Amino acid sequence: MIVRRARAPIVVVALGVLLAPMVASAHLGHVILRAERYLKLDASDADTRLVVSLTLGADEGARVLGAADADGDHVVSQAESDAYLAQWGEGLRTDVPIEIDGAAFDATWTEGYMEPIGPVGATPLTVEITAHLPLTGRDHLVRFRDRMRREVFDRTDVAFRAHDGAEIVTCGPGDEPTGTQNDFSFGASVGGDAPPEALSAHLHFPNHSDASPTRFALPIALLALLLVGAAVVRRRRRP
Repeated sequence: MIVRRARAPIVVVALGVLLAPMVASAHLGHVILRAERYLKLDASDADTRLVVSLTLGADEGARVLGAADADGDHVVSQAESDAYLAQWGEGLRTDVPIEIDGAAFDATWTEGYMEPIGPVGATPLTVEITAHLPLTGRDHLVRFRDRMRREVFDRTDVAFRAHDGAEIVTCGPGDEPTGTQNDFSFGASVGGDAPPEALSAHLHFPNHSDASPTRFALPIALLALLLVGAAVVRRRRRP
């Protein structure tokens, strides 16, 4: 009996260690079984953001609220909602990878909200989260890839928007869209074909400058060398 009692806590601790990664990885993207989705790239002179929004039915709402209820009191607090959405944001770094001008951008997904929160129960639910993109030049190609569990989305609506000092040159599905397909939608499959993975937009910001500190670094360095060289020559020519 003494040996069994000594082993019991060890077994509990071992199970806790094994299950902890499973619980932590069960973010919103893993829990939902059915939903509608909205993906929006919204560009302006001041800010460009990518928004992922999900609309869930009552049964799915209960499932998500139950997963967010960390302390098991059957009520989702604001702190629990924020923590759960933060986990989802971490997952989106892999599920929705972003590229800016061909280079991977490690996005931080913030401003998440879940509505409504409170008692855990069957209720329609909306969740949304945002990534802000640092676009400082005049022209940028933004591409994001849809690697979420697309089979669970009955419908996905995609929107590309530009306003207040931003313009869309091309946009749509694919790595290099040639036209402007600002709004389109797809289900789990399109005519038997898989939905588009890459969604891209070429954005133009007329008021932005392509000038950057590194752009003038080399000319300034060359000018400095020329001035130093001229000073040395003058000194050598003096009697």
